[in-house]
Amino acid sequence: MKRQGNRILLGLAALMLLVSPAWAQIDFFGTAKVKPTFYSNFDFNDSENDAFIINEGGLTGEQHVRAELRLGWKATGERWSVKMIAEADVIMEKDSADRSYYGGATNAEGKPNSGGEFGIERAELLYRFYPWLELQTGWDIRALDIKTGGLLYGDDHPFLGFRGDLTDSLRYELLYMPIQNRTSLPTANDDGKYLRSSDADDWRVYTLKLTQGFGGKNAVLPQSSFFGNSDGKNGTLQFSLNPIYAYSDNDSKEAQIHYFGLEATGQVGWFKPYFEVLAANGEFDDGKDISAWAMFAGLEVAVNKAFNPYVAFRYTQGDDDADDNDVDGWVGITDIGRFTGLMGMDGNVLSEDLGQSYGATLYSYSPERATGGNRYGGIGNGGSGDNPGQKLIAIGARGDLSALVPNLLYKTQAFFIWYDETGNLDNVANPGDKVDDYAGTTFDLQLLYAFSKNFSIDYIFSAFIPGEGIEDQFGDDTAFVNALTLAWSY
Repeated sequence: MKRQGNRILLGLAALMLLVSPAWAQIDFFGTAKVKPTFYSNFDFNDSENDAFIINEGGLTGEQHVRAELRLGWKATGERWSVKMIAEADVIMEKDSADRSYYGGATNAEGKPNSGGEFGIERAELLYRFYPWLELQTGWDIRALDIKTGGLLYGDDHPFLGFRGDLTDSLRYELLYMPIQNRTSLPTANDDGKYLRSSDADDWRVYTLKLTQGFGGKNAVLPQSSFFGNSDGKNGTLQFSLNPIYAYSDNDSKEAQIHYFGLEATGQVGWFKPYFEVLAANGEFDDGKDISAWAMFAGLEVAVNKAFNPYVAFRYTQGDDDADDNDVDGWVGITDIGRFTGLMGMDGNVLSEDLGQSYGATLYSYSPERATGGNRYGGIGNGGSGDNPGQKLIAIGARGDLSALVPNLLYKTQAFFIWYDETGNLDNVANPGDKVDDYAGTTFDLQLLYAFSKNFSIDYIFSAFIPGEGIEDQFGDDTAFVNALTLAWSY
């Protein structure tokens, strides 16, 4: 009887395998990075200890080692895919290695208890109904202008939306992002157990981006040495024009802002132009008007594999009077300058947490936290509309030096930075005098050597040399970052 029962179970299992849909293909992947890092003088004052600095691993400063450990998997079908990436991003020390803080574990040094460092860092769930209608949700990277200046938005906030191809050359993406969507639950003493101020701390963002492509390999590109095309081999002529709209319904800061913009990228022979212009218009609930604009322009020249120089200009409007009703300082939803294609560098000094001095926070190149009033966006919703803004000129170059040293890549750049307005900044060195416009100069050098496709070493040296504007407020000592990345990928 037992054997007969086993045969019946085996037969049922075989039948289920025959009639069930095919198993999805599942791919596993991951990265493991260990980053010995040294921060110095982020307050531009060598005689005082820096305040704490926040990076992806948490609160830290000076000499530390951060680990970014990721394990990802992706399942795909004919019309759908599910991708998830689990991550532990920690400062390497006994507490994070043992994953326990023992006594006072629930709030040791203001840090959560063990296990809080590991979870699903990114998730992307897709289903394509038609070429013009693909459902997307999760909390993966989404961006509006990361290909140019990163002035408006790029992050891994939660999203729900659609995207698709309207024509062969026109694409759209529509997103709803509940950046903060907190519900104030009733307390034990509340009569009726009603929700309390359910939208008081909400921040919701709605975006629409169109991408219109033009060109490709085009034979009408002039056969001219000016375009690097004298022999007819470099005939690339392509262009992408991207209108952008975003609405930030920021109940948490009692502000509603409309963003309008246009982004353009392309290539004409040797030349790769980048451009975006953005405007913000809105108001606070107390009647203060928000009106600001920002822009970015850059040009890279693909001379050869080893040498691709570029020049760029980045501008964010500043506010000159924190006491009036006009809030003129530019604040994006999340400034993502750190990861932009032309000027970005993952770990240079300007993109680290300079909130204690210059005011650019993690990932941001703009001084959006140099002041504290009229906050209406930015990372952590901490960007101030009273900020001084920025004028930045960049020059740099990048390339592949494999002809000299196999598998060696480099990038180097210098930024020359001015404040747009200084009326809201305090001159500590000479009280009563206006803060000078010139904030300072940064220099970045990045070298990456790939030992194999699975292991590489990346070194960044980065310095922020204060100009008179920084000296007037903080000090005259140079801020440094020295960072080494040991990276495994699989």
